[in-house]
Amino acid sequence: MAIEPVPLKTHEFRISDVPPGSVLLAGDVAVFNVDGGFCATQAACTHRQGPLNEGTLDGSTVTCPWHGSQFNVCTGAVVRGPAKDPLKTYGVTIDGDVGRVDVPLAQPAQGHLT
Repeated sequence: MAIEPVPLKTHEFRISDVPPGSVLLAGDVAVFNVDGGFCATQAACTHRQGPLNEGTLDGSTVTCPWHGSQFNVCTGAVVRGPAKDPLKTYGVTIDGDVGRVDVPLAQPAQGHLT
């Protein structure tokens, strides 16, 4: 009898699904395997919201497939435009064969109750 794997939650991924030099979409986050280490960023390019998980990863640099913007996936920094704004980056926690992206919960809008 085979043991069924535990279902993954949003922002979780199986380590085996992201071999070195690849990228995986986990919810609205792109998870990159850079030389065996994991970095995570927002999945949409800051220029025109291109899908970075469909881009090319070269070392720690991803190239957006739409207009060629490049980012360091570990720091979020813009390496080459046309993008001007850096990517949001997130920590990654590894627990056995499952990785979990540490995405902060959305903050409620600040306002006054009357």
